[in-house]
Formats: sequence, C-alpha cells, structure tokens
Amino acid sequence: SSGSSSSSSNIRSNSSRNCGCAMSLSGLAGENPKSLPVLSRSSGGSFGDSAGLVKLYGAIVDQQLEARSLAAQTCKHRRRLDCFTAMLALLVPWGLFVSVFAAVSFYMHYSAPLTTMLAAACVCLIGMSLAVTSLYAWTVGSDRRFYRLYMGMAVAVASSLGWILGDINFWQYMQPSYHIDHLATYSNVDPSSQHLWSGETVPARGGRYQDAGKIYFSHNAVLDRNKAASFKDGNLYCVAPIVNPNCIDDCGFDFWAVGINCCSDLAADFRCGDYNSTRAKSGLRQVVETWRPFFHLAVIQAEGFHGVTSRHPLFFHWVEDPVSELQSWKLSGYRVFVLVMISSFIVNAMVLAPSLKSARSSAN
Repeated sequence: SSGSSSSSSNIRSNSSRNCGCAMSLSGLAGENPKSLPVLSRSSGGSFGDSAGLVKLYGAIVDQQLEARSLAAQTCKHRRRLDCFTAMLALLVPWGLFVSVFAAVSFYMHYSAPLTTMLAAACVCLIGMSLAVTSLYAWTVGSDRRFYRLYMGMAVAVASSLGWILGDINFWQYMQPSYHIDHLATYSNVDPSSQHLWSGETVPARGGRYQDAGKIYFSHNAVLDRNKAASFKDGNLYCVAPIVNPNCIDDCGFDFWAVGINCCSDLAADFRCGDYNSTRAKSGLRQVVETWRPFFHLAVIQAEGFHGVTSRHPLFFHWVEDPVSELQSWKLSGYRVFVLVMISSFIVNAMVLAPSLKSARSSAN
C-alpha cells in the first residue's frame, strides 16, 4: 500500500512538472519564439516528455514564422492603390488645363495680353521641368515613381494643350467680340452720301467711321449684289457694296459687306451673312487683321470690274441684329470651353485608369 501511494505521488509530480514546463514554454513563445530554451537530450529521464513537447511546439512556431514571412514578402511586393494620390493625379492636371485654357481664352488675354502669355509660359516651363524630373526618378527607380512620372507628364501636356487650344478659341470667337465691344456704335448712317453742316451733300466717306464697331444704316440701305466681287487665295474672299439705292450721282462706296467662301469667283454673286433678309440693315465690323488685305484686294477688283471708287473701304458682316450676333460669337466661345472642359476630364480619366492597372500589374 505504501509502495502504491509513493508510485502515484511520483506520477502526479511528473505530470505537474510537465504541465508547468509546457505552460512556461508557451508563455515564452508568446513573448518571443526565438527565446525558447534549448533542452539537451541527455538531461535525464524526467525531462524526456518535456523535451518532446518543446520539439513539437518549436516546429509549429517555425511554420507560423515561415507563413508570416511569406505574407510579409507578398504585401511588400504588392502595390496598394493610394486613393488620395490617384485623385490628385486625376484632378490636378485637369484643373491646370482648365485654368490655363480659361486664362488664355477669355478677357484676361484681351486686357493684359503680355501678362497672360508670360503666366502661361511659366506654367508650361514648370510642367516641362516636372516631366524631366519625373523621368529621372523613373530611371533611378525611386519610391512612388509611377505617380511622379504620370503627374509630371500630365502637367506638361495639360499646360501646353491648355495654352494652344485656349489661344485658338480666343482668336476664333472671343477676341473679335471683345474688340467690337470696345469700338464705337453709329446709328442711321447713309452708306452712299452724307450732309455737311453747310448743307452740302457729298459722297459718304469711310474715314469718318474708322472707329466703328457696329453701324445701324438708314432704313433704305441695301446690298448691291450686282457690284459684288471676289479675290481668291486658297479661300474666296467676297465683297459687295452697301449702298442707298436712292443715291444717283456722286455716291460713295466705302462700306462693304464681306464674307469668305460665300460667293462665285466667276460672276457677281454674293451670298454672305443675312444677304437675303429685308430686315438686315446693320453691320458688324470685320476685325480679323489677317483677312483685311484680301478683302481690300477684292475691293480693288470690284473697282476694276464695275467702275466704282472706294477711297477708305470699311468691311462689315451684314446682319439683322448686331447685338445678338455678337452675343452668339461669345456663346460659341463659352460652348467650346465647356465642351473642352468635359472632354479633357474624360480623356484624363481614360488615360489614368489603365495606367494605374498596368503599374500595379508590373509591381506584382
């Protein structure tokens, strides 16, 4: 009986030692798996079971460490999408393009042309320098090089295109309308004759209306399409005199309706502006300087064909309502701005999305 009791006490003592050792080892493994004690196999019979537990637990810890290391390597090589930087890449080039386009296209260009051009040039130079810097960062393999390269190239392209397209819109629609707004307006002008203070009637001279932007002619003013002429230099530059049909002798021919590619080069056939409207009695000044020499040559041809004389020819677009026509020019410029603004955002998004996808794929 005493032998059996001592035997059972030895078993309980060994069990408690084994459990205590396992618990202490698990605690050490939780703190730091590398701090597990190394037990010698020759430590004695009482530690045989404990050594087996240590060996088994060490294998499990090694597997966990290997899995964690593999996961860390995978996360390290996988490029995560930075939403904030991606939004900057989408909005910054687009906003820069719209800003440059608006500055070059609208009234700032007309009122301060030198300042506008210098500002646009500075923005373009900054964009070019960013593009060069980002290309260098891409070649040396710096961090976040994709965003730096995309931002640099996008800013350079956006600033350059904004300048070019804005300048085209300015000269096509906005500059003529701004210029005419700053010129004078005359009403009830007889296109053929004028009355002096002395009561004398003389031919109407365009020299008196050099600053005219809008002219409302007298109610009996018409286009004399029988005296139309044209001059061809790539485009066909058409002219027709604006006259008072009641004038018979000593009439002036200094007011001309003009247009491009709206007449015949073989006969007197003028079809420009509101030529077929009986309510058209007004003219908007033609202010595009590059066209003026060609219209002047067309007037010289009309003088030779029809035997008329024009000393100071002034060129106008023949319209019913000059104010509405001028407003339509401005609205055309604003429509171009809105269309380009929307289109540029869509194009930037379409370029950015596949670029992000390709960058992530190459990084993985």
